[in-house]
Amino acid sequence: MASMSNHGSKEKDLNIHIESFVAQMKRRQIQGSYQVAIATSQLLLRVVSAARWTQIDQLVLQIKVLGRRLQRAQPRELACGNIVRRVLALIREESEDTSQDSEAEDTGNSPLITSMFNLLSTNEDGDKTEKPNVKRDLKPYIIEGIQELIDELHAIDESIAGMGVEMIHENETILTATPNSQTVLKFLLRASQKRKFQVLVTEVFPNDVEKTHQFATKLAQAGIETTVITDAMVYSIMGRVGKVILGTNAILANGGLLASSGAAMICQCANVHRTPIVVCTGLYKLSPMYPFDTESLIEVGDTGMALEFEDGNLVDKVNVVNPLYDYVPPELVDLYITNMGGYSPSFMYRLVLDHYRQEDVTL
Repeated sequence: MASMSNHGSKEKDLNIHIESFVAQMKRRQIQGSYQVAIATSQLLLRVVSAARWTQIDQLVLQIKVLGRRLQRAQPRELACGNIVRRVLALIREESEDTSQDSEAEDTGNSPLITSMFNLLSTNEDGDKTEKPNVKRDLKPYIIEGIQELIDELHAIDESIAGMGVEMIHENETILTATPNSQTVLKFLLRASQKRKFQVLVTEVFPNDVEKTHQFATKLAQAGIETTVITDAMVYSIMGRVGKVILGTNAILANGGLLASSGAAMICQCANVHRTPIVVCTGLYKLSPMYPFDTESLIEVGDTGMALEFEDGNLVDKVNVVNPLYDYVPPELVDLYITNMGGYSPSFMYRLVLDHYRQEDVTL
């Protein structure tokens, strides 16, 4: 009775934790792909640790039900669903490894005939002896796999930053339009230790103006020559830019991406000037979804930031939309720098097959 009451209290605590997480997602108290991915991984670690199941399908069903609930809390934050699918793929992989090991034991441990006496001897209990069907406890291996996923998330920015010296040349001019990306910030800071270059940061009006100046201040404090420019100046200065470096909110299966508003316009300008576009991102942002309806993927922010209500006469005459993200098609991207190396946009579909299972694409 004591063990049952103890398990009941643990299950109650877990439900409270899940409810709190869903509420924080709905209220946008957990923001950014990285923070969402870390929080989702830690939640799934607790769920798997507390889950009771006898068949692997029962655990997969529990994780899928939870994944659907988390996705409904914030449908446009794709990192949450990506982590759920990664954990589902991990569970299926551990289950398949166990079944293969058991099959190997069944076929490989048959008794060998070593002498003529064995041929003539008889077994009084019968010709066949059944072995007990002992199955490996998968829970510790699944928990270990999720912990490795969390460690991978913590190390992503450092592994990407290590490639900065190879990608940035001496006295090169870099343009970035994603000042909210910590991955890009660490990438540039690491490269500045061995390279001297200039950085142009777009203002990203009206959503990320404050973040832009914070981003530029951190670069300037590291000794990097940094200039903040307006979004309208991009085309005029693109001719002197050697490389465009972007961060992402999500990568889609076709090789396209979602980035801060204004990124699509900058990529179009870079394409006209034949300026390379490099994207720094962790593979946890890679989603198996295809952009069949790009408008459904783009979140719309506060229109009051673009047009204040003090302009009453104008507000009544115009329809103002303030998108938080832009969709950038794959043909405008030259290279993805990830924690597992550099890849072209056309190779993204292969990484999707490596990280996710087809049966888990739709939770």
